[in-house]
Amino acid sequence: MSLLPDYHIVYSQRRTLAIVVSKGSVTVRAPVGCHIGQIQQLLSAKQSWISRHLLCQQAQAPLVSWQQRAEILYRGQLLTVTFSRAKKSDVSITTSTLLIKVSQRVTAANLADWHNTLLNRWLYAQAGTCFPDRLAGWANVLGVSFHRLELGQWQRRWGYCTSDGVIGLNWRLIMAPEWVSDYVMVHELAHRLVMDHSPLFWRVVHRNLPDYPQAQAWLSYHQQQLVA
Repeated sequence: MSLLPDYHIVYSQRRTLAIVVSKGSVTVRAPVGCHIGQIQQLLSAKQSWISRHLLCQQAQAPLVSWQQRAEILYRGQLLTVTFSRAKKSDVSITTSTLLIKVSQRVTAANLADWHNTLLNRWLYAQAGTCFPDRLAGWANVLGVSFHRLELGQWQRRWGYCTSDGVIGLNWRLIMAPEWVSDYVMVHELAHRLVMDHSPLFWRVVHRNLPDYPQAQAWLSYHQQQLVA
């Protein structure tokens, strides 16, 4: 099943549902009392249309890649990336440097692809190591449970929560500071209490992370740097 885009709902005395895509965000205008399932069904049906409009509105000049900059974010810290050849491919980290070693068997023409492959595998592994325990810890704080955690990579969403308790997190959040990825975890776990983005939902988020708007701003500012 395709994943729904991030959205918020505005309830009013209107009679019909409407989707508004503006300034890179998705708003659903719904009648008071409209069931969340009906809203999600509309979003699912209009997902291609929504994606096209988001792409048009958010189109920007390409960001310089981490390879061109030779720098990358990891847990909010900007690391210098160095490359070398070795008998065996490997990725290691020091205080300020990420060292990517590529096997000598890899041809020069495939070096760039291998740099990306090794880096992505390493970042995914780091997320897989630390996210489960932190998510479980936040679940205890909120007093909720979840069925399982799924890690994925999406260009325009940081996480999701399904009605049957599956929490999805973008593994590239490992590049962000922990207080930022904590916000995404709290956001998705809050949906275990409130499945929409109503004022009640945001009160749950605020109660657990009063400074969450700063995390939203950080993600908005660094989005391309994380997903490039």
